[in-house]
Amino acid sequence: MKINIKGLFKAGLLITLSLSTLSCKKMFDLEPEDALGYDQAYQNVYDADAAVMGIYGKVMGIADRYLVLNELRADLEDVTQNSDKYLKQINEHNVTTDNPWADPKPWYEIIINCNDVLENFDIMLANKRLSQDDYNVRSSEIITLRSWLYLQLGVQYGTVPYITSSLANIDDLKDESKFPKISFDQLIDNLIQSTESMANKDHLPAGVSLNSTLDSYPTLKMFINKYYLMGDLYLWKGNYPMAAKYYHKLMAYAQVLYPGNPADEKAYNTYTLGMASNSGTTFIGNERWSNIFTAGYSDRYATEETITLLPFDKKFSPANPFIDLYYEKYLIKPSAKAIKNWNDQTRSDNTPFDTFRGLGKSYDYKGGNTNPVIKKQIATYNPLTPFETGTKWVVYRAALLHLHMAEAANRDGRDRLAYALMNLGVRNAYTPASGAPSNVTNVQQSNVYRNPANEIVPDPNPDYYFDARQGDAPRYRNPWFQNGGVRGRVSLGAIKVDSAQYFDMSIPGREFKPVTNRQGLTIAMENLLINESALEMAFEGNRWPDLLRIALRWEKENPGSGKEFLKNKITAKFVTAGVPVPEGVNRLGTDVSSWYLPFKWK
Repeated sequence: MKINIKGLFKAGLLITLSLSTLSCKKMFDLEPEDALGYDQAYQNVYDADAAVMGIYGKVMGIADRYLVLNELRADLEDVTQNSDKYLKQINEHNVTTDNPWADPKPWYEIIINCNDVLENFDIMLANKRLSQDDYNVRSSEIITLRSWLYLQLGVQYGTVPYITSSLANIDDLKDESKFPKISFDQLIDNLIQSTESMANKDHLPAGVSLNSTLDSYPTLKMFINKYYLMGDLYLWKGNYPMAAKYYHKLMAYAQVLYPGNPADEKAYNTYTLGMASNSGTTFIGNERWSNIFTAGYSDRYATEETITLLPFDKKFSPANPFIDLYYEKYLIKPSAKAIKNWNDQTRSDNTPFDTFRGLGKSYDYKGGNTNPVIKKQIATYNPLTPFETGTKWVVYRAALLHLHMAEAANRDGRDRLAYALMNLGVRNAYTPASGAPSNVTNVQQSNVYRNPANEIVPDPNPDYYFDARQGDAPRYRNPWFQNGGVRGRVSLGAIKVDSAQYFDMSIPGREFKPVTNRQGLTIAMENLLINESALEMAFEGNRWPDLLRIALRWEKENPGSGKEFLKNKITAKFVTAGVPVPEGVNRLGTDVSSWYLPFKWK
């Protein structure tokens, strides 16, 4: 089998970064026009590393596509006066088959590369050019990436061809008789089977050459996180205990990273949405939240939050696409609805606005107060130094992890845990209304829940257990004592359901009132979670998938409710902007097939 290895690698980071740590000089010796066979290209573990990184380089080439489809189709982004007809089609849910943003081919080009590399890894293993351990690590990374790409295809197109072998010609996929489409639900089943069968489902082991630092960028952060992806796959499937299993493994990963020094602040704050203190000053809100997007890769507070991110740097290809999209060509802007969401918030001190996530953080203004611009993806860009184009594409981070864990917990009857993660943290939610007693053995931890029989019982599932206890006589700090919650971290007050509708309010205090309407409570909490996600995760490429997942779930449970939900969410973007609602948006409320892009091969 031949592969244009130069074309593959050229897209990757490694072709322009120093590879002294990987000892992969061979790659730089290739000529651009060379199409190398297996005997030349796949010689050793360093060539295998280069293949992995080369494919991730190609993923960076679809970063703009990923964000445009996942955000502009939803309610938090809008077109500008500079947008062409194709972006307007995406925005208005009226996409024609010639729309370049809707072309599935770029996704499949990377998938076929993944398949090709996996087949070559098989050959390397058989010929002892890769050890079994090296094979396990690298093949698992490629399978994870391929599954992530397929999940994106399912989100955008619904029914898609599923292929796990290489092709001599990618255009063969046009032949639906050979490559029939499968449903989104079947696709999720296949992806779960594929990822569960991976030889290595854990993080990259220390000391593995693929886990390195290249020109100050740690490669570990560049890979799609396996725990995160597998949790999401089970969340889409509706298997909430399994989703919680993988989310919990990642949320508790700090205890793996820092096992020998539990007093280290990083152990209490990595992936926990912790509120670390320094010299008596609490690092919350702007001091921590903005760092996620503005700080360098080695910044402590950024690394405690980011899980998967890819760097754009002027030293290597591909070029940063976000600067043109959001600023220089100004093709996409924050929607009026997104801005209103932040402006409608009230802080914990009763002052208005979501000041830590709204103006100046997620968005800003260009040319006075008339042109709002998306800031997150270009947070470090300065138009006065236009050639300094380095920014980072944050794919996965801890806040979304917590929101998705809360979604799974809520669906699995742990509404109080969902409330805790979304609002002010575990310790706050599980402390009695009268205050913490001197003995906190039975409080400040999510160790009990109200079961379907409305009984308060020990929670049998350890994946919903978070210990936030602390004390000073003797002094102790358990892993989640600094967890501040999604809203607490940015100094917003708790957002609550109308308790009288769902709980027996005759019992005093706030502890575990009997639930009188479990289904209504679940839906109410789900609404709060999706609204909070709009505030926290706007413009990051998660909005359309989150809306679609909720809509599909509701539609399955109560036909018509999912259509209404999705239509109302997207309609609000146009109503808030004071413009007519497009016909394509109205169709979202009548036809589930309109939720997907046309699958047309170009």
